Amino acid sequence: MASGMSEVLNKPVDLQDLRDRIAHWLPHTVTHDDTVAPIHTPAASDHRAILDTAHITRIVGNLSQRQIRELVDLFTSTVRTELIAGRELLRTVDARALALLMHKIKSSARMVGALHFAGLAERLETAANAGRLDAVSVLFTELEHALGDVETLGEQLSVSASPVINHELPPTLPPESLPYSVLLVDDDVIVRRQTGLLLSAIGVTEILTVASGEAALLEIERAGVIGIDLLITDLKMPGMDGIEFLRRLAQVNYPGDLIIASGVDAQLLHTVADLARSKGLHLRGAVKKPLTRESLTELLTARRQMSHQIIPVLAPEIMGEDLLDGIAGDEFSIMFQPKVDANTLEVIGVEALARWHRNGQMVRPDLFITAAEHLGLIAPLSRVLLAKTLEGANELFTAGFKLVIAFNLSANWLSDLQLPEFIENSLSSSLLMPENLILEITETTLLSDLDVSMDVLTRLRIKGFKLSIDDFGTGYSSMEQLQRIPFGELKIDRSFVQGAGERPAVRAILAASINMARKLNLSTVAEGVETQTDLDLVRGLGCDLVQGWLIAKAMPAAELIDWLKRRSTE
Repeated sequence: MASGMSEVLNKPVDLQDLRDRIAHWLPHTVTHDDTVAPIHTPAASDHRAILDTAHITRIVGNLSQRQIRELVDLFTSTVRTELIAGRELLRTVDARALALLMHKIKSSARMVGALHFAGLAERLETAANAGRLDAVSVLFTELEHALGDVETLGEQLSVSASPVINHELPPTLPPESLPYSVLLVDDDVIVRRQTGLLLSAIGVTEILTVASGEAALLEIERAGVIGIDLLITDLKMPGMDGIEFLRRLAQVNYPGDLIIASGVDAQLLHTVADLARSKGLHLRGAVKKPLTRESLTELLTARRQMSHQIIPVLAPEIMGEDLLDGIAGDEFSIMFQPKVDANTLEVIGVEALARWHRNGQMVRPDLFITAAEHLGLIAPLSRVLLAKTLEGANELFTAGFKLVIAFNLSANWLSDLQLPEFIENSLSSSLLMPENLILEITETTLLSDLDVSMDVLTRLRIKGFKLSIDDFGTGYSSMEQLQRIPFGELKIDRSFVQGAGERPAVRAILAASINMARKLNLSTVAEGVETQTDLDLVRGLGCDLVQGWLIAKAMPAAELIDWLKRRSTE
């Protein structure tokens, strides 16, 4: 053919692939009258698609024009070098490494408002992940052209020190909401610079930045007792990745707050957030890059309540004598957290939560309860906790608040056939009747010695005590067990409540649990309701009761009485 052949497309022709090929062979020019010619896609016909400086102020806040120019120049110089490395990865057919590089470049571009460039990098990342190296080659050339367009517009930016004002920014944070020292962990120099500017803009005075998890651990060790108030980390990093870094943070008992900011997909981000919480890390939130002033403000204010909770320590191994000394020394106490009607928010009851103050620190309940179970001391510990629960309940009843009291019953204690009589006798010296006490049994331990447990639970129910299955969804109970054991209430674990509105799979589990409970004639309680969104969701799904920080924190009986009195006058 006289006209020659430059490209071959296999049938069926992919529309995006066709567009990429056409874009590659069309002339690509920038005029010299301070305007930018169209760049192959409708979105790029607007300068803002190439370099939207207003996007930077929406993310960071009010920066000077010089700071914006500095950020853009850092982006273009850094990415120009990275594209050279990318060409080598393309030559050696290292698709995985190229995809990782494009993921990083994409995040950087979004932070400086190079939105068209970010879109191309994302398409290149997708193509590399799919092994479509023919499309990668075409897109890479287009990406290099797009960077040239960003450089051209970047050179036209003013270097004035006058600020660029964004009047739509969230309000200034109060000083008490600001961390004093922040450690930022990200291998992307542009992310570190952008987030550093953001932190400075909101008033943070001490900002440390490192490029790896290894370096971050050294900084945490160096900080010592002074500590790092807030740590912001990425997940995709060379060397020690974000998951290993979180594991190491838990191992060194990092006591500060944590924010995860990453470009991974939403489902994976939620999974990592759950993992961080399960490790006992004090997670403020997990957000998709770029971290914006609006999202950071929300994390430091609306979720500031997380820092008011008991900050547990990962205590050394708990010995039997430690527990016995704690019992003898009256180191255990009870806090009460309200449970309210999901629709009216009327206070219906409270849950008694065990606390242990040991050597000046709070020990996590799951640690000392598990230790007591393994050491055969759960019965003496539970007797003390029940007595303290009834003391607090007496205070509530005397003050006129006759609420239903929920007490957590270890499944290991259910092997005691005399347990129903012990609880009944304990109530005889209190103001409570059996119907005022609901006994919560955790689902994860329910299966041990089921026959004996059935005996004890049935007799408790006959004596008038209510039974609840706690942390539903985290254990191994079957429909058969739910219908065999005389439960009257089902408590849905917080992991199926928090953020369920943003996670379709979790929301489906939550809805199915509530629907199943309704069919089994069980009332439902949603644990861990911390936002209005959480409340609206469980309310809409037909949940009966809710508890969580949105309603109230756990508190001593005296403080709870004051809270109830104030609430009754509102």
